[in-house]
Amino acid sequence: MKKIISAIAFTVSTALAASSAMAAPNDHHYPQHQNSHQQVVKHNTHHVTKDQWKAGHTYPSQYRGAGYKVDHKQYKKLSRPGHNQQWYKVNGQYVLVNTQNHHIIKTVR
Repeated sequence: MKKIISAIAFTVSTALAASSAMAAPNDHHYPQHQNSHQQVVKHNTHHVTKDQWKAGHTYPSQYRGAGYKVDHKQYKKLSRPGHNQQWYKVNGQYVLVNTQNHHIIKTVR
């Protein structure tokens, strides 16, 4: 009976150790060296390059929340968004996005 309990305890502890190792953060996919012309912005472990904030590119889903939305009336440099358009502020940049297909229409600093 002691051998069975010991075997079960060993199996459970091994399974727990393996699952915790699998849940550890995986940092090897983050770039260690960056080009000087490309700034990487880290938000919720997603990388968005400065070059992604250009007209025609898809606006990343992690920045579509209400916390990033901007009312154009509060900022002189922002035009009134058209139908199915929304201004967002991300990393000090204002981004006008088509809310239907999530393509960037315009960016303003």
